[in-house]
Amino acid sequence: MSQLKRVIGIAVFYLLVFAASLIIFSFIYNRGTVSGQLQNSDSELPTVYVLSGGQRINEMHGYVHPVDAGYFRDTMTAVGKSKTINISMAMGSRSMSSACYALYDARNEVEIESGDCQALEKAGAYWQTQIVFSKNLQSNTEYCLRIILKDNGGNDIYYYTRVRYGQDLKVAEKLQFVLDFNEATFNKDRLSDLSQYLNSESSSSAADYNHVDLLSSGDAVTWGSMAPNRVSDLSVRLKEINTETAAFTLAYMVEVSDETMSNICNVTEYYRLRWTDSRVYLLDFEREMSENITMTDMVFSDGAVRLGTGSRSDVSFMPYGTEDQQYCCINTGCQLFVYDSSNRIMTNVYAGGTRSIGTSQRDARGIKVMRMDAATGDLYFAVYGYIGEGRYEGQEGVLLYHFRHEDVMLEALMFLPYDKGFEQLRQGVETLSYMNDSGIIYLMIEDKIFRIDPALGTLATAFDNVTSSYCAVSDQGILVMSDADELPAGEKLTVIDLNTDEQREISGEGRLIKPLGFAGIDLVYGLIEPERVAEDSNGVIQTPVSELYIADQALRQIKTYSKSGQFILRTDIEDSNLTLHLGKAVTSGAYTDYQESGTDYIARNDVNETSGFSLTRKADDLRGMQLWLQTPASTGFTPISQTARDLDPGYDISKSIEVSDKVPMAYYVYTKGRLVASFPTIREAVAYANTEISGITTAGTIMTSHKQVLWQRAGRAYIWDLGIEKLDTAGGQTACILRTIADYEGWQPSTGGDAEAPLFAQMTDTLPTECLNISGLDLTDVLHFVYRGRLVAARTGTDKYVLITGFTNDSLTLADPSTGKIETVSYASGEEMFKSAGSVYYSYAD
Repeated sequence: MSQLKRVIGIAVFYLLVFAASLIIFSFIYNRGTVSGQLQNSDSELPTVYVLSGGQRINEMHGYVHPVDAGYFRDTMTAVGKSKTINISMAMGSRSMSSACYALYDARNEVEIESGDCQALEKAGAYWQTQIVFSKNLQSNTEYCLRIILKDNGGNDIYYYTRVRYGQDLKVAEKLQFVLDFNEATFNKDRLSDLSQYLNSESSSSAADYNHVDLLSSGDAVTWGSMAPNRVSDLSVRLKEINTETAAFTLAYMVEVSDETMSNICNVTEYYRLRWTDSRVYLLDFEREMSENITMTDMVFSDGAVRLGTGSRSDVSFMPYGTEDQQYCCINTGCQLFVYDSSNRIMTNVYAGGTRSIGTSQRDARGIKVMRMDAATGDLYFAVYGYIGEGRYEGQEGVLLYHFRHEDVMLEALMFLPYDKGFEQLRQGVETLSYMNDSGIIYLMIEDKIFRIDPALGTLATAFDNVTSSYCAVSDQGILVMSDADELPAGEKLTVIDLNTDEQREISGEGRLIKPLGFAGIDLVYGLIEPERVAEDSNGVIQTPVSELYIADQALRQIKTYSKSGQFILRTDIEDSNLTLHLGKAVTSGAYTDYQESGTDYIARNDVNETSGFSLTRKADDLRGMQLWLQTPASTGFTPISQTARDLDPGYDISKSIEVSDKVPMAYYVYTKGRLVASFPTIREAVAYANTEISGITTAGTIMTSHKQVLWQRAGRAYIWDLGIEKLDTAGGQTACILRTIADYEGWQPSTGGDAEAPLFAQMTDTLPTECLNISGLDLTDVLHFVYRGRLVAARTGTDKYVLITGFTNDSLTLADPSTGKIETVSYASGEEMFKSAGSVYYSYAD
């Protein structure tokens, strides 16, 4: 009997082991459960607006955790004499119980005040509350405002906007002009009302409605013969505001219909205007339209797929597959498609946020494809930025996905939360997001490269203290990093094969070396003579390349370029072709400058296999120019259309990451209502922000990666004075300048620096802020720093400086630290004096 019990016990044990193994295997294999639904694109968190003149503006989307709003510049809320902000809320599927607020400085680091909002009240389909500030707010100063809604479950949801105080900003009047202009574009009878603001170069429509601006014809501005029907509310955002000028964006959706089909397009408009007592000047107007393409909107004709209205730059396509099975991945920036060319199946892989009417988050999200599996058709990709729907709604970060082509499933692999804003995240993800043959993902965020194993759900730091501008990555997973510290050039390059972990080195052999990029699969790098790395007469550190090399995958040098008496100042790589911007060294006193002397080219004759796919544009009588993807098929066909279904992992797949608090300095240019460019120097950023295209200035705002707003092209006052009435000249010129700046800002300067060092070095060592070398800028641009409340040291001769403390249209107020005098000089004479001394200017950040 005991023997029978023993046998039964053993049998039961093995049955339990088998059952447990089956469960574990099933879990690993399936990694979750199929939701049975298409992807969720509906937002559940409340949407918050500011009420201005009865109009809801500044649409804000919620965050479920606090983020560092010092990096954000999405909306600007104007506050007038009453110091009151009226808030309107669309609650969505959540019920809110209360609201409070906290006001911080522009860097979101020092709390100015906090308190409760007024009790929430129902007002039609919306709820309302009010914020009344108790502290005095300073004019010409930006703040960060955090609004916190608490739901009935006790959960906090955070909303952010910037605040600017002024008593005569006329927001409602300026906004009404924008709304009237927008309304008039939908009415051909009001074309005469619009024409006074247009600088049309043609009287006829160019039949390209993807981009319309002040230079477009009146016919194009009024939609040609399209006659669209607006099918969403206007999402109005105030971007910049001061007494005279303002910038707004509008976002909405229109429906375009004819007898063959009806489709939805996303529209964004940008307005910059100047208000005077006599009239309104429309300084800039742009309208961009892109089709919210769905599977039913795709027309297939003569072997091509219609992708609708849009810009070529907004769409990328990547063919992959085998000789017998061809695929093509189509990335529109907010959607991802895979076309199975062999079986003629089009799959909408990812469509997050595209169905949310009135959404304005598209500019804050991107898609980066990490791997395309040629054998299976599978995709691995990263969605980064603000997540506006699904399990991780209300968070910033990176979502890693696996699209399983065979069973048309979209599987979320891992979520990495982030709290410093889209641009900081984008730079790293776009630099390196790669999956190797073993399924290991390498992902760069700020100064770290993470090694991710989705199969095991592990995350580790692979490389630390990496700067995106000091490294390069090829499409084949070859990572090149410089050992440089503060300069973009070091003594050697480390070349890492992310597929095999093999590491090799390239030495500069006594010269400095820096990676310039990849031309196809070949590495491009430059050598720099160490003595050439120095400040020019404008105070900018130059790193001119004297010799350029192209190396193959075995690091064999296959091409060398140098030109006697010339240096390579900049290198552009497109496909496998290089454009070299050359310069000559010119002695300027004790400095060496580099004057551009033309361009040269290195054309590569790489043989690329033709995939049969290409992107073209075709005219449509109603919708204007349309994007089409030509496929290898040569005849008409109607493929099968399908949308990937969610595979719910069934558990939280988020992983915390730690990044350095030391963020490399970069200068971000915000214009046209969004962040458009990033530069390593303030001079490059200002030049871009001052760019004129067909007579229209970009008019950007410059903000640093350290969260300081430095400069704004538009809206500088004509008269400004910082109120410096006297100078203490004790200790000499440099001591006087440092003491004056510290006293004006209320700082306690540090001591013990090198008293013999140049002025800028002593400013950097002494002042408790980031000092800015703004040499080389035009005086009119320098005065923007004074207008933002900062003293500027300007060189007037050899080792001689004055402080610029005020200005008018015709004059400058200068404080001379060698004499202690405050005097006024004409603008023209001051400008000539500074130019003769090399246009050397030093200032500092907030």
